[in-house]
Amino acid sequence: MNSRRKFLQNSITLAAGAAAATSLTGCGVENVALPKSAAEKNFKPGGPLPWINWAGNESCVPSDRAAPTNEDELISVLKGAKGQIRPVGSGHSFSGVVPTDQTLLTTDLMHGVIDHDPETLQAEVWAGTRMHNLTPLLDGIGQALPNQPDMDYPSIGGAMATSVHGTGIDFGSMSSYVAGLTLATPAGDLIECSAEKNADIFQAARTNIGALGVVSRMRLQNTKAFNITEVSKIEYTSDLLENLDKHFSENRNFEFLPLPYTNLALSVYTNEAKPGDKSIGEDDPKAVNQIREAFDMTAWVPVVGTKLYDKALHAAIDMDAVSTTRTGRSFQVFPHDRIVRFSEMEYTVPVEVGPACLKEVLATIEKKKLPLSMPLEYRHIKADDIWLSMYEGQAGAAISVHQYADLKYKEIFAEIEPIFWKYEGRPHWGKIHTLDAKRLKNLYPRHWQDFQEVRRTLDPQGKMLNTHLKRLFV
Repeated sequence: MNSRRKFLQNSITLAAGAAAATSLTGCGVENVALPKSAAEKNFKPGGPLPWINWAGNESCVPSDRAAPTNEDELISVLKGAKGQIRPVGSGHSFSGVVPTDQTLLTTDLMHGVIDHDPETLQAEVWAGTRMHNLTPLLDGIGQALPNQPDMDYPSIGGAMATSVHGTGIDFGSMSSYVAGLTLATPAGDLIECSAEKNADIFQAARTNIGALGVVSRMRLQNTKAFNITEVSKIEYTSDLLENLDKHFSENRNFEFLPLPYTNLALSVYTNEAKPGDKSIGEDDPKAVNQIREAFDMTAWVPVVGTKLYDKALHAAIDMDAVSTTRTGRSFQVFPHDRIVRFSEMEYTVPVEVGPACLKEVLATIEKKKLPLSMPLEYRHIKADDIWLSMYEGQAGAAISVHQYADLKYKEIFAEIEPIFWKYEGRPHWGKIHTLDAKRLKNLYPRHWQDFQEVRRTLDPQGKMLNTHLKRLFV
């Protein structure tokens, strides 16, 4: 059992003692069991199967499901579909980008590495390939993705479509690794594009949110396979913010996860591995449940509940002892298991206002006593020139807010979302937000209209637009 897990267990014990010591009574933090979606309630044996995303907050009952095994079949599906078409990957998007009651199309059966070049370190891959399957295949040919997010469940096509990202000032999102792609349009055309060929379609398609058609394959600009070492610590949020530029500039990758109602945060430093690096401790994917348990034991106490929680955590921690080291191949160390389901909102603000935005979010949670105990997440991403990338024209500070999947999130996110607007934040396309076309176009002044023109040209009938995408683009 590693030291971080001991800290969490100690904090629960202390929190329980603190709560028992007070004679005050009150209501517990509301724990709402996820109700069955309409898709589940209305399911009848033998009828269409419902689709539900990973977090459980989005669902649908498509009348048709398609799983083409090659580009000819993909074209046939697109041309033959009479109504709306929506592509789906692993279902790890929290926003409503997937649901449709008509044709749901997956490219899961179009997977693997097609070709590669050992000199340029480029590889052509099927877009339906899940990242956790792709990265070992790339390693087998001596290549690796330049950077990765902390989970590897999405398809590579889905990761590109929504600008999924990791962290690090020298690294862009997954969309920025794409050197070329093939797009299957709703009319059934296959369009090859790159910066040199069909450049406008390429710039639109690298972050396309599934609004242009279906990307069948892509050419990735990779790097040589490499090893990394990741060191996780418990530190003070105030100290991390004070030295933020130093942490980002001195480490290949850096991020931190501040805990609401306390000055504590989990910091994660990742660098290329050195000879002799060894793994110490173990990653604990259930840790967030232990944090929740400590919070729930104290937060219900009127007036002083969150203060008891903060004191319990500080009393339990040994700042020098709580540390975990993981070392190995990059594709093995970057991702972390996700076994605790949650809902997520993420906005990217200009990097220079990131710290101020984060401070205001944390202060608002505490001031309004919002029932959030799951850690937030703070990352930096390099600027790019991709039309609808959240990092188009500016480096970004991505700030994520999470809520356990069985707890209410809409009212809580509604309290926090306006703070991101204040700092001119751009929402992550695959995560929960409430913006529409009228407001989004002001966040992408250089290329919003360019994207719209390409979209209308490729899909004049709007076959790729579900309810959510109509709100985004119409």
